[in-house]
Amino acid sequence: MGWLILACVVIMTGYAIKRLLTTSWDGQVFSLRNFLLLTVTYAVLLTGFATIYTVMTLEGITVMMQRHPITSFWSLFETAIYFSGMMLFSVGNGEIIPVGWGRAISLVASYLGHALPVTVVWTLIFNRSPKNDNR
Repeated sequence: MGWLILACVVIMTGYAIKRLLTTSWDGQVFSLRNFLLLTVTYAVLLTGFATIYTVMTLEGITVMMQRHPITSFWSLFETAIYFSGMMLFSVGNGEIIPVGWGRAISLVASYLGHALPVTVVWTLIFNRSPKNDNR
């Protein structure tokens, strides 16, 4: 069952990234719609990677190590959310360390966390029409 959940999460995460990258952006650089789209995409990525870490751990594959023992499913998922956030929003490995397959997964999370905002900014810059400039 865990591997089915894992496959579904990977598909949903891929769809969220595809949706972000193929969306036509509002003419304005800063708009509520653009901000919400980026926020929802990051929320999907955050929970998606946390689910991947959690499922792999429950399947017996060590993907992260921490100083404090994990006592329940929710404790594991909370730790996975925190670790996923650290990998997406910074490249800090604080008190949780990726091991085994977790190293590759955290590398992908770090890449996406840094590449997506750059891609969005470049898309906004290159898709701006001259008529939207107020010069």
